[in-house]
Amino acid sequence: MAAFPGRWAAGTLLPQGNPKLADALNTWRSAAAGRAFPPASALGPAQLKAVLPDVHIYTVSPDAPRYHIRLVGTRMTDRIGQNLAGKPVDEIANETLRRAISGLLGAVETAQTWLHLMAPRAVALPDGEYKALESIWLPCADDGRTIDRVIAISLLSSMVF
Repeated sequence: MAAFPGRWAAGTLLPQGNPKLADALNTWRSAAAGRAFPPASALGPAQLKAVLPDVHIYTVSPDAPRYHIRLVGTRMTDRIGQNLAGKPVDEIANETLRRAISGLLGAVETAQTWLHLMAPRAVALPDGEYKALESIWLPCADDGRTIDRVIAISLLSSMVF
């Protein structure tokens, strides 16, 4: 995935990952209850409380535009400098961010599993500062099979992986 400047894995956690993301993955797995993917409704604020400010949720549509931003957590909104909720991903003004998000959503659909990502300088903030990123992208499906939502959790820090 050329749009992402770091390491990533499909269906497995990278070494030395953040325990909050491992906990979120375990919650996702429990919510799936034997299905390929859990319904997004099984992963609400109560289940994601520990990471809620870092959550961003995308709707996956069979029609164009394919991906819409459903929700962006408060910490993510503060870091990006604007709330992108309600927009199609194709309308994100920052080309690098738009390509990265589209690429990650496409990778989730292609892999048909969750993704774990780590990058030392992945996010350029509005003030020009770069932050390290670690995130997990969790596919959801109301029918248990067809991905219709992706819940992502992105943690930003000054730490280098």
